[in-house]
Amino acid sequence: MSDLPSFSLPEIFDNPKGWGPSSAQPPAAAFKDIPYVPYSKGDKVNRAANWISPQEQRDQRDGRSRGRHGRDFGQQTYGSNSSSAFVYQADEDEASFSLVDSRGAGAKQAGIKAVSRTDTRGRGGGGGGMGMQRLGRGGARGGSSAGAAQRKRYRWRDADRGQHHRYASVKPAEDWELVQDIEFSRMAGLSFMARDAGDLGRYGRAGIYDHAYDRVSTKLEKPLKNSGAVRLNVTASDDPVLQKVGDERVRVFATDTVLATLMAATVSSSAWDVVVNRVGDRLFLDKRDGGPLDFPSVNENAASPPADTSDKEGSMNLAPMLAMEARDINRNYIRQVTAKGAVEYQPNLFNAGEDTDDSAYRYRLLDFSARRLVSESDSDSDAEEEVIGDSCLVAVRTEISGLLPSGAAAEPKQLFIRALTQHDIAAAGAGDALDWRQKLDSQRGAVIATEMKNNSSKLARWAFQALLADADQLRIGFVSRVSPRDRTRHGVLGHQTYNPSDFVAQLGLNEFNAWGILKAIIDMCLKLDEGKYVIMRDPNKPLILLYKVPPSTFDDDDDKTDAMSVAGEV
Repeated sequence: MSDLPSFSLPEIFDNPKGWGPSSAQPPAAAFKDIPYVPYSKGDKVNRAANWISPQEQRDQRDGRSRGRHGRDFGQQTYGSNSSSAFVYQADEDEASFSLVDSRGAGAKQAGIKAVSRTDTRGRGGGGGGMGMQRLGRGGARGGSSAGAAQRKRYRWRDADRGQHHRYASVKPAEDWELVQDIEFSRMAGLSFMARDAGDLGRYGRAGIYDHAYDRVSTKLEKPLKNSGAVRLNVTASDDPVLQKVGDERVRVFATDTVLATLMAATVSSSAWDVVVNRVGDRLFLDKRDGGPLDFPSVNENAASPPADTSDKEGSMNLAPMLAMEARDINRNYIRQVTAKGAVEYQPNLFNAGEDTDDSAYRYRLLDFSARRLVSESDSDSDAEEEVIGDSCLVAVRTEISGLLPSGAAAEPKQLFIRALTQHDIAAAGAGDALDWRQKLDSQRGAVIATEMKNNSSKLARWAFQALLADADQLRIGFVSRVSPRDRTRHGVLGHQTYNPSDFVAQLGLNEFNAWGILKAIIDMCLKLDEGKYVIMRDPNKPLILLYKVPPSTFDDDDDKTDAMSVAGEV
């Protein structure tokens, strides 16, 4: 046993009041003169050994960029709060070190001038080939263009962009019961195609398109006149034609505005709501008078959309003010470009007293019955199908914006007309749009691409409204303010013609998926119990919410409807 090694326990210093050595115990002689590094809770230890600079490490890890003047708004570096005793101090002999320039005097003078030119261009945004930049006094050459793009990309408070807080179109009350929520991702795989089941008639007065507006351009601008036209947007429950439909197979009643909103739900960014009235075996999809469906949005899908509220009184570029301006522009534009004549249909039943509606409507029946193939054939028309479950017909009121004569014997083409608006490209919420008055004729493709990005939801609704109306053409005009500070005077700068189905594809949407979304929502509503419901888009999350509400909900809003809401969306 004497040969076994001995082991003696070291002296242990206990600190009953916390971690680390006790204050009563003197430090060891080996660590007597070494300062202690203070510790901060904000310090982050990421690696045992860090051989690169902390800033570069964070940039490579999470893609962050430094702000203006080199300020960094990321997390703290480990040891950033330590004392200066651990900071590297340069030796005294380095202070005497200097670089020696061996260039000649001419080369030095040329270098100074080059630096001066670069600094001037960077501040003024110009120099070099003219017309290369979207805004400013021209573009930069060579490597300076990358610097300009970098300066434009990383601006002050760019991290806050894209975090625009949106408000709900209607605030859910405490007595509202959430029935179901549907995420947009669940709608991506839906597919369906509704079938034409006939017409219920045409009512109102349709204007004839004036071909003089085909020659309008930025150099041949035409002023937009205030025609004073009224275009009512009555909801389905109050439509006298839909109320008289006696076919028992018709179970759903709606307008093209509501159906197009549901079809374009996945590309919408602003909040909206649809009122669902389940009466017996019938389903009415209604809108609220004065709600978001009555006013076309402006730059809804932009990275920084127009603000809903502002501290400045009388601001004309807020989202509600721009929506009202866009509604009036569309109403006047349709009336002005279709003033060459008119075709009278059956009397418009909306006209009562002093209120006269200048629109023409086409009532259609769409078959949303689910079918399966019984026998195949070489042609689709000869294939036999049978209906699965109960048949479902949808009665929808669509709009005829105008007619385009195509010959003496041929039936005139049906048009669906709308207008895009531009207010002030320098205002907040302009969406980095090009100036139409300067670029519409020369860079029309870029202008349209920007509008498809900033107004994809509104354009999708117009395309689906044209499909629901079975329109032959979708004509979109470009209307801009004469002065950015005057919202009462506008000018027509041009137009673009599309086929509705082709335009849906250009927007990156799937027509079958849009019909599938509408089919799924209709089937879901038909399974509800009798009562009143609200379908609303969550203002800040990509999902749809279905609430059951008391029967008296929104009744007070109907009594307070003013002339602004009666005019409705065009």
